[in-house]
Amino acid sequence: MRLVYLTLGWAAGIVLAANAASPAPAVWGVLVLLALVVAALWWRDRRWFALALLAFTLGGLRLALVPTSSDVAQHNNLGGLTIEGVVHAEPDYRDDRTLLRVEAESVTRAGQTTATSGAVLVYAPPSTSARYSDRVRATGLLITPAEADTFSYADYLARGGVFSLMQNAAVEVVSGGHGSPFYTALLDIKERAYGFIARSLPEPAAGLLGGILLGDERGLAPEVREAFNAAGAAHVIAISGFNMALLSGVVMGLLARFRLRGWLAAVTGIGVIALYTLLVGASAGVVRAALMSSLLVIGAFIKRKTYVPASLALVALLLSLQNPTVLWDVGFQLSFFATLGLTLFTEPLSRRFDRLLARLFPQRLARTVGDFLSEPLIVSLAAQIMTLPLIVLYFGRLSPAAMLVNLLIIPAQSYVLFLGLAAVLLACIAPAATQVVFWLVLLPLAWTLGIVRGFGVLPDAAFHADPRLIALFYLIVLGGALMQATQPDWALRLGRFVRVRAVLTSTLLAGFGLALLMGAAAASRPDGHLHVWLLDVGHSNAVLAQTPGGVHLLVDGGRYPSRLLTALGDRLPFNDRAIEVLLITQPDEADTGALNAVLDRYTIGVTLYSGQPNQSETFLALLDRLAAGEVVTARAGYTLDLDDGTRLEILHPPQQPSLSDSLDDQTLAARLSYGNVSFLLTGDLSRAGQQRLLDAGQWPLAAVMQLPRHGGIRSLDATFLQAAQPQVAILQSDRANRLGDPDADTLALLGDIPVYRTDQGGTIHLWTDGAALWVKQTNARSFSTMAACWSKRWITPRAMPGTTG
Repeated sequence: MRLVYLTLGWAAGIVLAANAASPAPAVWGVLVLLALVVAALWWRDRRWFALALLAFTLGGLRLALVPTSSDVAQHNNLGGLTIEGVVHAEPDYRDDRTLLRVEAESVTRAGQTTATSGAVLVYAPPSTSARYSDRVRATGLLITPAEADTFSYADYLARGGVFSLMQNAAVEVVSGGHGSPFYTALLDIKERAYGFIARSLPEPAAGLLGGILLGDERGLAPEVREAFNAAGAAHVIAISGFNMALLSGVVMGLLARFRLRGWLAAVTGIGVIALYTLLVGASAGVVRAALMSSLLVIGAFIKRKTYVPASLALVALLLSLQNPTVLWDVGFQLSFFATLGLTLFTEPLSRRFDRLLARLFPQRLARTVGDFLSEPLIVSLAAQIMTLPLIVLYFGRLSPAAMLVNLLIIPAQSYVLFLGLAAVLLACIAPAATQVVFWLVLLPLAWTLGIVRGFGVLPDAAFHADPRLIALFYLIVLGGALMQATQPDWALRLGRFVRVRAVLTSTLLAGFGLALLMGAAAASRPDGHLHVWLLDVGHSNAVLAQTPGGVHLLVDGGRYPSRLLTALGDRLPFNDRAIEVLLITQPDEADTGALNAVLDRYTIGVTLYSGQPNQSETFLALLDRLAAGEVVTARAGYTLDLDDGTRLEILHPPQQPSLSDSLDDQTLAARLSYGNVSFLLTGDLSRAGQQRLLDAGQWPLAAVMQLPRHGGIRSLDATFLQAAQPQVAILQSDRANRLGDPDADTLALLGDIPVYRTDQGGTIHLWTDGAALWVKQTNARSFSTMAACWSKRWITPRAMPGTTG
């Protein structure tokens, strides 16, 4: 179990480096040296604790060293170009395109060719002939992967070392044979196997067998895939790790039923797993799953319960040493926890199942039913216990019938795997005799499709789950497993205390929980400063403010509900469900699309809006919901003074816009002030709107100015900038935007004014006591290191212009 502690320390260091304000690699190196000193001092008495601490710092250092970009990525979002390189992985075939991972070797742009390196994901036409090991030329726009509401495609690709994307590319095959001959042969075998399946079975059964058996989902229609998602069974076709763990468990169970034990059983089990691994192409994810599943076979042979947890820890340690981002790989997580579930729950569930059958049936019938159902049902349930929460987390929803659906279909998957594998192997030897076997596998496939489609169409069959509850579940299970395995004295004494003094323990736990809640409520009280957050919600406008007295003000919200709700939940007190002031700068769904979700969770005090009409159904529905509260048509000259000294002023538009007016020309612009520090919030105000604001006699003087229209080309009027005289500029932008924002010429207008950008550093947090300004920004570079930077700026006192309410 000591290896488990080392791995936990290593993994904790990686996770901390990815989810907190983490220092640079050099600082992690210093922490490693300090941990070495501590290990030397504690070596005699606390050796394993010292080693776990050292592993913790080494894990953080390892993640800090992970590249966060590539050489070819410097050409992202710069226009059309041609890359030349080698297809380095198996193509991913889709209905409308083929995805090629190309290791770029050169870039040609504007007639100039330069050497480069790095992986590019190329979206080729579905008719492309490019295969693994081919040298190709791909022409198109090289862009940065985007981040959506609940899924970051940029993070997903970055975990595989891909930082560039080329969609709708024209692909030309230059030559072939530039990869591994062995891997090429494996992919040829897999392609032949898929051909056998496609010729022998009708759709959608053929596509489902291809997904389950080979991990190839090209034949699955969108409606079938959606049915699996809605019924909570997507893991059956999406991830090979679950199936690999299921395969290993059923193999060992069958070998035990046939009285095959010892080394022969272990070699047979590992041989079946190896054969399946080669058949599906031996991709990195499948090899990881096969490696961990083989641990079950070896662990059963040597009959040591501690072997599998320690071996799982070793595998996780070695894989994350090679690539620490594997901890975020869904396939790795499902393989890891499915294997752990089989280790923890197969035996106890089997005993209880046998006792249940003995009560329900006569002895001989109970034994017959148990022999038929025990392995597929118990192995499936044991794996499902540990993987179902992950399915909820990554697929974003869980059908209320998911447990029933999985209990009905997962036992059939063992027959799908074995009959499908047998049919494919037989097709390679005697193709004429395989059709009957394929018809046999059609039975469990039809059963699976019927169950999934039946439950997938149920109304309201899915709901969103809280990832924190899922994390808590795994912490409890892993903690309990560790306590059960090690049985430390303190845990045994604690258990006896809880059993003997249950009432006292419950009272103490309730008091501790109440104290935590009171402490959290006290910590979230207003601190007498004005806080302003420029939220990182993509290429949209979203600003949150908290006044010294605790009033919350939200400006727009962007288009992504989950990102906005997470940003609000992270910054508002946990017991506060009110946003006192909402500003809508313009009726653009890119800026207001997420507000309907906010109204589901928070109450709005007053809404300030320019009153510009808009016929969008989404925006009209939003206005109808806001009408339940107070909606004020705000225009230039409107002022809102709060008791804590905070002032909100509307500077534009001077009058209510009409339906035909440009949204950007009539954007609501506001200034938020406290003491000598003010924030100019411009949203998407155009240059024409800026000039109109000045012509109306408004003075946009501010210490902090939000750059209009994300700093795009010709978005900032020089006269407007001179009138504002900002000492700090803030910019909201998405690094994956295809507009080229921010524009270099626009940034050049700022001169020496410091600029903070969400596309470079994430959410920007500014706060002031009315005299000084503090700025803090956390640079969340996907899964890798995150650098927190903060600065304090003394604001030059300037008299604020007078306004009238």
